[in-house]
Amino acid sequence: MQPRFQASATPMPDDLTGDDREREEARRIGEALRLARTRRGLMQGELAAAAGMPAAQISAIECGRRPPSLRTLRRVCAALGAKTEDLLRAASVGNSAPAEESEPVLPGLTELFQSPEERLFAPLARAGIVRTVRADPLSSPPPTEECVRIVERRIADYLRLEKICGAFAGASIPLALPFTQDAAGAEELSTRVRRLLGLGDSIVLDYVSVLESHGIRVIFVPMPPGLGSQGFFDTRSGSAAFAVSDSITPEKQLFRLALELAWLYLFTRNGNEAVPESAESNRRFAKLFAACFIMPRAAVKNMAASLGAGRGDWTYPLLLRVKRHFGASAEAFAYRLLELGLVGRDALAGLLGAIKNHYDTHGNREPGEPAPALVRGGRFADLAERARSVPGAWDEVRAIARRAGLQVDAR
Repeated sequence: MQPRFQASATPMPDDLTGDDREREEARRIGEALRLARTRRGLMQGELAAAAGMPAAQISAIECGRRPPSLRTLRRVCAALGAKTEDLLRAASVGNSAPAEESEPVLPGLTELFQSPEERLFAPLARAGIVRTVRADPLSSPPPTEECVRIVERRIADYLRLEKICGAFAGASIPLALPFTQDAAGAEELSTRVRRLLGLGDSIVLDYVSVLESHGIRVIFVPMPPGLGSQGFFDTRSGSAAFAVSDSITPEKQLFRLALELAWLYLFTRNGNEAVPESAESNRRFAKLFAACFIMPRAAVKNMAASLGAGRGDWTYPLLLRVKRHFGASAEAFAYRLLELGLVGRDALAGLLGAIKNHYDTHGNREPGEPAPALVRGGRFADLAERARSVPGAWDEVRAIARRAGLQVDAR
């Protein structure tokens, strides 16, 4: 049974406007949240861990120091096993009004919660799986209802297979880390995450298996053109799921995985409370992180040194050969060389000109030999095979496997 939020003792005053109303809303939300938490017998730190956010943030919400974003409220309510609508309703009305008959009246929050795009993800949010953000929030189109339903079904099937197998569903690395949101912070965070994943500075192409072995589920599904990926944080197990378009190139798929990693850490760092003015900053940070993650500084420098390639020695054919080792696009690798001081600007201009010419004449197809395809459905298929031997699970496992397009043999 879901916990019920206790309504505020007094109705919301009608004469409050502007900052005063915002402060009162924040105070009431904090009061309702604190009462629900204590009824569950949870300390602030325990709720924070379940919601994947700092304990100081829970404290700030409960004290009413600032109005939390709806996304943050959804994460906290999911961790409590409660409905966000009930929290908003409890904070808005007095005890004299029955919760079932009252409407939440907090300006702004209600409208955001009822937006068409947010409603698409409501079933996942009710299961405690909250969207981090689109990997490219300034240019990606919104997902279609069909896309969301496919992602929802595949994540649910993944979780079900884990449960059937009795497999550990949490992440084996911390998914919340401190960092500064600048270029140095992006490189430092990427280096730390690579070390936690056991990668160090090594060149790796099978990132999917690496992520999945540490509790980050990766699924490949059809997505609308222009939408490369979607990331989700599982508030109940403290793990994550990344959905990647199955129709983009391996280079773009790998970059999207790295972008989603960046958005995951941005999400757990600040509760996804980015205001519109910081959207560009978040996007820039995510792209810097992705470049550093896929093309580690030491690995790129060592590769250049092993070839004796100085700042003016990078030719177009050489760049196409070397970038394939990293699974990166030619353009991304060229810019990474510039960031690391391994190519001069004049040489870079020539390389970018050749890359652009290829894009223009080949319909934006990646130049050079394509990177190896990413492993698809590795752990999912392994779990399905393992689950086949679980007594009484065969029919359900067969249905799950067929939905994912896996070959199913007779028992």
